Formats: sequence, structure tokens, C-alpha cells
Amino acid sequence: MQRLAHWSENGWTLPLIAGLMLGASFYVPWIVFNLLALVPLLVWLERHEERSRWFRLRGAVLAGLACHLISTSFVLALSRFSWLAYLLYPAFAMVLALKVGLIATVASWLRRRTGLPWVWILPVVWVSADWLLTFGDLRMPGDHLYHTMTAYPFLIQFADVTGPYGITAAVVAVNVLLHHIMIDWPRPRARASTLLLVLLGATLLVYDTIAWRKERPVESSLRVGVIQPDVRMLVKWNDDANDEQWEKLARLSREAVGRGAELLVWPETAVPWPMFHWLERPETRALQPVQDLARELGVPILAGLEYVRVRTVDDWDLFNAAMVVTADGALAEPWTAKAYLVPFTEKLPFAELFGGLLDDREGEWRFVTGGFEEAEPGQPLPIAGTEVGALVCYEQLFADLFRAQQAAGAGWLAVITNDAWFARTPFQRYQADAVRLRAIETRRDIVRAANTGISGFVDARGNLFDATRLYEEAVIVRDVSVREGRTIYGRTGDVLAWAAVAGCVLTLALAFARRRDRG
Repeated sequence: MQRLAHWSENGWTLPLIAGLMLGASFYVPWIVFNLLALVPLLVWLERHEERSRWFRLRGAVLAGLACHLISTSFVLALSRFSWLAYLLYPAFAMVLALKVGLIATVASWLRRRTGLPWVWILPVVWVSADWLLTFGDLRMPGDHLYHTMTAYPFLIQFADVTGPYGITAAVVAVNVLLHHIMIDWPRPRARASTLLLVLLGATLLVYDTIAWRKERPVESSLRVGVIQPDVRMLVKWNDDANDEQWEKLARLSREAVGRGAELLVWPETAVPWPMFHWLERPETRALQPVQDLARELGVPILAGLEYVRVRTVDDWDLFNAAMVVTADGALAEPWTAKAYLVPFTEKLPFAELFGGLLDDREGEWRFVTGGFEEAEPGQPLPIAGTEVGALVCYEQLFADLFRAQQAAGAGWLAVITNDAWFARTPFQRYQADAVRLRAIETRRDIVRAANTGISGFVDARGNLFDATRLYEEAVIVRDVSVREGRTIYGRTGDVLAWAAVAGCVLTLALAFARRRDRG
């Protein structure tokens, strides 16, 4: 503890250590980083409590920058396709660093003004900030602390009650309590913190154990085949390679059916050509080669594709879609598409502000001009006598979309994605692990079909089975359970986040009231 005290007086060492530990928690499966990363920052904030808010903000932003230069390093993989990645990487990291800085600085100010403990203030402020930033054109939950815990499914079973923000609150609270124990032992605050930590840990572990052992009713099961065609991005963009891509899909699909698959799941935009549906010509709503293949194999196919709804030559909408082709070769009428689009690459944020500057840009600028339309969320697709909730790529990070599919009656879920953008960065595993949390929140089996990996099957406990390797062709076949009913989180939604926002507002009101009293 003397070393921590020395470092806290020695410039920016502790914020830097905190940021590096927090960044490591995103990708390194050592839970010590998750549970202790905030301790150095809390020590530093307490040591500099009398300094200006701007001084504390700079230290907290440094911690955030150290963290998110690690967490967003996957952006550099995009430099294979555009030099703009070199601009996006530091900008993205800095935006997320400012968020960490504001959270820590506001929490520190509230603690000083109100006298309330860290264990109340920091979880309330952190959860509020995370949740509020899931709205708007730049929504991005990939940096949320709950996703750093997805590699430990046993420890997050309580997410079917609290949702993801219960995990964030618990992680922050554990960091705060360990900070008190380490810094204040054997003073009374440390003993009280020890008691609270034991009670919190025991409560969560008891629930986790019960939930882990619980057998949940299964309505039926399906033998699902997942196709991982391993089509690299430069090949995918090459129209001359469409026939090659199709032959690979057909060959792998036949292999899956030969291994007993009763239905097939293809990745995001696996169909090599867009479907141009002229709305005044119903016969153009067709995927003839896919329909012929489904009829030949006698199994339905859940396929990802680019779907263009054309009104006139100059008036059309483009969707990153998922559709079902039935076993008799019909293209099913219900369809779904990505409801939350990736900022810039799929949808230009604040288009009313920037649209005029970037419209009709060619070359590498096409990566930031978007072009896709958003679909309505929560539309399950009928397939093989069941309802599947199909989510596309980036949507795997959003708990509310999975909850909407559960509420709409989906008995199992599928994530179709193309993660070839991200090379062999640890972000690949991070995204695959995020699906484990979605399975726990909804208590649904989830199939993940990724163009270049990682594909796999996730059960309702969050266990990942048959995970494929990156950048190789693969066919995996496994039984998937179909379930009914809704979890507590599925029924109540993000009530804990609402409670955190209410708590934050009340704490702010108390801080301003005490400021007036002192004035």
C-alpha cells in the first residue's frame, strides 16, 4: 500500500496503470484485471481530491485513453482496406477515453459534495452513462464493462434477472470494496467493506450456482448446420468471384445435410449477389439458386443477403437482411434486417449535418458514407416449425434486440455475421463471447454463423460449443433446443439502468442542494 501511496503522489502513474489493467480486461482472461482495474484510479482520485476538477479529469482521461487504445486496437485491422482506419483508431479511443474521464470526474465530484460512499456513487454513475450512450446515432455498447465478463459464464448467470447492467454494477462495486479493504485495513471502513463484499459475492454465487444447475424445459430440438465459407473481403467484393463463392456455399451445405442437418444457417451477406426486388414486380422477389438448392437438399436455409427494395431506378432502399428459404424452395414472406447499423460503415451518423459533405463520395470514402436502411427490430422468422430470432453482426452487442426477439416468441436465436474485417485480433473472440451473455439474458440457445469465424453453438447457460477457428472453411452440426417463456430480465427490461439514472439524478440534486447550503 505504501507503493500505491508513492505512485499516487508521482504524477500520472496510477491512472496509467488503471487504464492498462482495464484495457487488458477486455481481452485477457485473467479475472484479476476485471476486479482490480479501478483500484489504482480510485486511490489517485482520493489523493487528489482537493485538486481542481480539470486536474482530475485529465488523470481519468489518461486512464480511459490507456484502456481504449487497447480495446479499440482492432480498428487498425481495417487499415488493410482504407487509410482512414489510422484516423478512426485514435479518434475512437479518445471519445471512449472522454467517457471514462467524465464518469470518474463526475463521480469524484459527487462524492466530495454529498459525502456518499464510492460504493453507491460509482456504480450509479457508470451504469447511467453506459445505458444513456446506447441511444442515438453513435450507439456502441462494445466498451461496456459487462462484456468484459462474458468469458466467465458461470459468474454472470444472474444476468437473466438483472440484465447486463447488473454485471457492470457488480464489477464496479467489487472494485470499490476491494479498494476500501486494501487502503483502509484494519480501520472500520475496511471491515464494513469486507462484510459487504462477502454478502455481495455470496448472494451472486448462490444464485449463479442454482441457475447453472437448473434444467430448463425444452419444447423441441433441431439439428442445425452452420456454414462457415471463409470468403475474404477482397474476394467478397469481387463480382467475378461470385460463382466461386456460390459453389463453395453449395458444397458446404451439401456436406452439412450429409451429416444430418435439418436446417442450415448461412452467415451475413453469404449470398454472393444482392436481391433486387422491384416492388411493382413481385416476381423479382426471388433467390432462385438458393431456392433450387433448398429444394434439392430438402431443408430450409436461413441466409444473409443484401436486399434492395426498388421503387424506381433512383429511389430504392438497401437492407442488410436475413431471409428463410423453405425446404420446398419457396422464399418465405417474413424477412428481417439489421435494425442497429454500424456508424459510418453502414449508416452515416448525423446525416443531416454531414450528408452534404459526404454524399456521392467515391473510393475509400465509401467506407464512411453508409448507405443501408434500418429495419424494425423484433421480427422472428418461421423456419422448420419454429420461430428463430435472427440478429446481424454488430447487433450481437445489444441486449435489447435479443430481448425483443424473445418477447416476440422466438424459441431460439441466430447471429449471422461477417467478421472478416477484424483479421486475427482478439476482438474476434470478444464478439463471440458476447453471444454467451445474450444466451444467459434470454435463456435461449444461440447459433453463431460467421463468414470467417468464430462460428459455434451457445446453450442457455452460456456454454460455447464447437467453436471454429478463424479463416478456415468449416461445417458444424449440432442439436439446438427450442424454448418458450421469458426471463425476468426479458419481462422487466433495463429497470436497473432506469434505477441507476434515477439514483444519479437524486445524487446530483443532493450535491447541488448541499452546495447552496454551503454558499
